[in-house]
Amino acid sequence: MTVVLFLPLVSCSGKKSNQLVKYNLSSEPVNLDPPLADDPSSALVVTNLFEGLLRMAADGKLTEGVATDYEVSDDGLTYVFHLRTDAKWYAVADKREAPVTAHDFVFGFQRLFNPETGSVSAKKLYCIKNAEAVHTGSLPVSELGVTAEDDYTLLIQLDYANSMFLTLLTTPAAMPCNEAFFLEAEGRYGLSANTLMSNGAYYLKEWSKGEYLALRSNPAYQSATEAKNGGVSLYFQSDLEEVKKGFDEGNVHAFSITGDKAQMFTGKGNNIDQNTNSTWGLVFNCTRTAFANPNVVKALSMDLDRSCYEDYLPDYLSVADALVPSAVTMLDKSYRELASRVSAPAYQAGDAIQMMQRVYSVLGITSLSNVTVIMPKDSPHAALFSYVSQIWQRDLQVYFKVEQLEEQEYQQRLASGDFDCAVMQVSGSYNSPEAYLASFADMTQYGISLEGYASLLNQASRSTLEQSTEYYKQAEQQLLDSGVFIPLYYQTDCFVSSGSVTGFIRDISGQIVDFKNCEFR
Repeated sequence: MTVVLFLPLVSCSGKKSNQLVKYNLSSEPVNLDPPLADDPSSALVVTNLFEGLLRMAADGKLTEGVATDYEVSDDGLTYVFHLRTDAKWYAVADKREAPVTAHDFVFGFQRLFNPETGSVSAKKLYCIKNAEAVHTGSLPVSELGVTAEDDYTLLIQLDYANSMFLTLLTTPAAMPCNEAFFLEAEGRYGLSANTLMSNGAYYLKEWSKGEYLALRSNPAYQSATEAKNGGVSLYFQSDLEEVKKGFDEGNVHAFSITGDKAQMFTGKGNNIDQNTNSTWGLVFNCTRTAFANPNVVKALSMDLDRSCYEDYLPDYLSVADALVPSAVTMLDKSYRELASRVSAPAYQAGDAIQMMQRVYSVLGITSLSNVTVIMPKDSPHAALFSYVSQIWQRDLQVYFKVEQLEEQEYQQRLASGDFDCAVMQVSGSYNSPEAYLASFADMTQYGISLEGYASLLNQASRSTLEQSTEYYKQAEQQLLDSGVFIPLYYQTDCFVSSGSVTGFIRDISGQIVDFKNCEFR
């Protein structure tokens, strides 16, 4: 067994501030029960109310949470976590405190994989022994490979080694749950302040539906470092003008925003941190007649001259010839640097024309017309796509009709596959190429099936970090060569904060924020 010890973090000297961090959420959380915290707002709140075995530090590295250290076997299949003995639960309803034990993690994982819970995020941790069988109802939760050796020693066994396992333990899906309190909640766990028990840096003092959440410093919290502030007030506001007003008046200290809106908040003393964390591209519905022949999308991919729109991109967009954006790291390096030779086909107009002519000859036609591409309304996509479609019309005789949709209808059409072609954004919920590439592992509703693609991702999840990188590179190149997703441009999102508060820790999406280290200047 190899023993890995965490070095205690050294906190700044001085008395903790009781000031409140004020943060704006674009939408209200849906559910604060960790296995069901699938939307970004819910995940952000859960991250601050609960503490898992490990935490993510400001430098992106792992540090201790409830576990002070752990041991891992040479084959990467057995983990033994040693828990701190002073960690406590706190319930605001009756000021109850209770010790956090290994049994709480066992119950938390059993709930995660219990099919009755209905957790979408459970699949991320299928590497745990018998997890998939439990989640699909083939085995009882008692067969899950998570057991308590004693009150403060947790054993987790895996079916296969997963290089991302420890990172996944920092996510909401891996949070503990006090069984006695959960049962008392009688099906309302996570839906109000009185039906939550927290072991994180904060507890939920109040949830005013439609208005705000009040998170306050947890009096029972014990960890390597304490929270550096008195709590967080989370407001729900999607109207940008109202957000700006609150920020300018000092009623909001920080928020996440898409890059196209960041210019509204440039000003003396304001901080705008950029994060290139998503990719826009074209996805094709191969069940539609126009794209049933795989050579059609390959020809379109080969006939894409990215220089035709490069000069017209706004500052928050940059040309993309691959899927995974630069924010993703592996081995403490940018994945894009490690996978520098992975890219979409180079511009080859002559080869693309010949390929499409052969397709037309087989089909007995001379062009493809009335092909519709859907995209979000009130965005730059329509103007940028026009440069691309002009080339395809000229070279390949493919004629696109643009349909701009309101967000709700756009998402519905995208999810159901009700489109010929779509401008689609690919984002990741955690720092791994898999978070992006997995979007195309099951695209049956679009008639997309990449032979061997899912197997490559599966092998990557069962390998060392070095080997994983190679498998991810192969999978990404296969996707790009197929043409079923044509990358257009990367998007940079922004995190806006006032100069009066520092210490925000954010995940790769930029939407999950840990406030524990925030302090006032």
